[in-house]
Amino acid sequence: MPEVNIQHLEKVYDNKVKAVHDFNLDIADGEFIVLVGPSGCGKSTTLRMVAGLEDITSGDLIIDGKNCTRLPPKDRDIAMVFQNYALYGHMTIYENMAFSLTLRKEKKDVIHRKVMAAAEILDLKSQLNKKPKQLSGGQRQRVAMGRAIVRNPKVFLFDEPLSNLDAKLRGSMRRELILLHKKLNATIMYVTHDQTEALTLADRIVCMSMGHVQQIGKPIELYEKPANTFVATFIGLPPMNMFEGVIEKGKFKSSLFEYPLNDAQKDLLKGYEGQSVILGVRPENITRDGNVKLHITNNENLGMNTLVHGKIGGVKIIVCKFAEWCNYKVGEEINIGFDPEMMHFFELPEGDIPGKAIRQGGENDGTD
Repeated sequence: MPEVNIQHLEKVYDNKVKAVHDFNLDIADGEFIVLVGPSGCGKSTTLRMVAGLEDITSGDLIIDGKNCTRLPPKDRDIAMVFQNYALYGHMTIYENMAFSLTLRKEKKDVIHRKVMAAAEILDLKSQLNKKPKQLSGGQRQRVAMGRAIVRNPKVFLFDEPLSNLDAKLRGSMRRELILLHKKLNATIMYVTHDQTEALTLADRIVCMSMGHVQQIGKPIELYEKPANTFVATFIGLPPMNMFEGVIEKGKFKSSLFEYPLNDAQKDLLKGYEGQSVILGVRPENITRDGNVKLHITNNENLGMNTLVHGKIGGVKIIVCKFAEWCNYKVGEEINIGFDPEMMHFFELPEGDIPGKAIRQGGENDGTD
């Protein structure tokens, strides 16, 4: 059975605000799960319910076959790493890492063995006699991880642990987390608002918005087959370009341009003739040939590729990502097209509900 089984988890606060709606997830032993979404989407609340730091309004939490829904945090056999490290400034690194074991009255030789083993994994052996203020941000985050590792918990919980680090250090720490996961074969739930972290770290991603799970799947699945317009624009950088239009006589017709559909697209959209839909195209799937006129507004050379910003029809701003160095001038006009194999179609959103992806043969949207 799964290491962690979350069934119909919900959180409603005293003011009747529902922060998490019917959250369901099975996490396999040793799996790295990343919860990603914008601020206020319910991802940290979900993690805190698993940790026992927030009461569960309804639903069940099963960890290794044991119902932990009403158990206090100390009895759930989990370890949590916070964004702000939560280290004790008056203690040495060794004492910080040993603290939870000391509270449990473990034997000194057992504590020493576990602390030294964790310090070896995290390259902290030379830092054990220092105080937290003497360490860099990345080292302090490793100490927080070490404090969790020594407990050898069933589940590790990470709540935006890299948010306080600069961009270069975040990249380094991501690589360290991947290696740490492989060494420990640990079951991990990791919360972040950074979709780059989600794509690079996760075995599976849980994408959330407004308390609802939008899609669960492998990173490549969310990137190549987004379940709805929210996932399509949240996952991927720069975000997917979106165009609203109508399907008519084998074409996608918007107020800005008309684009012919190939046979596969016609078959996909045969039930949408005369209806409004949304066409989505990622910046890297825009080509420099086609019948769509793009008026250049900005040119960002990034070395290996170029981000070209422009307007279609004088109003719609889009981003193109070309895999080479480009020197377009502001005001220049070029023709662009879309890779037909990488064009996405969605139904129109209804209020706060994102538009569902239009799939061939009613393919699962990835939220089950």
